[in-house]
Amino acid sequence: MKKIAMSVSAVVAALVLAGCGVSTEEHEAVQASAAAVTVEKQELETQLADTTTKLTAAQAEADELRSANDEREAAEKAEAEKKAKEKAEKEAKQKAEKAKANKAKKITSRELAQIVKKPSSHLDKNVILYARVTQFDSATGPCTFRANVSHAHVGKYDYEHNTIFNAGDGLANCDILDDVVAEDIVKVTATVSGSLTYDTQVGGSTTVPEMQVVKITRL
Repeated sequence: MKKIAMSVSAVVAALVLAGCGVSTEEHEAVQASAAAVTVEKQELETQLADTTTKLTAAQAEADELRSANDEREAAEKAEAEKKAKEKAEKEAKQKAEKAKANKAKKITSRELAQIVKKPSSHLDKNVILYARVTQFDSATGPCTFRANVSHAHVGKYDYEHNTIFNAGDGLANCDILDDVVAEDIVKVTATVSGSLTYDTQVGGSTTVPEMQVVKITRL
């Protein structure tokens, strides 16, 4: 019965198409064309979805690259500003030290004795001294040394006042002392910065003047 019904439907469709002037072949061709269009539409939709996914991924990658570039530029700007600030501070410090050096003057034996006696009364005083470096090693560190000083250039063992000298930041940045070692005789332009108390090797302690090196020359 089913086959008969299908045959009847086919006959009816053929009669309808015949009545419309459309042949069965033409009808089938139209149906095939419609099916092809549907398949092409589906393929295009798939391609569109794939392209949209790729565009979204590309946009995300572009945003990530832009963000990384912004961070890099910000870091470079911050580093440049930091270096510019450090350079300005270094130049200002050098200018200040040069001004101190220009104001520094030689002092008498008595004036030196007064500084040694009470350094706190002579803070920021700029003086020119002569000294024999007595200790400059791992114990003092690279930016500090101990020396016996005098108001004038005297015999190697005639420098009488024990004094502590610091340079740079007191920790590592003190290139001014690179050429100085223990037992050197030096001419020092320095600023009185206070006093320092430290333990001696024989026990007990001693308090000595402390000075900041502005300029130093080996003699």
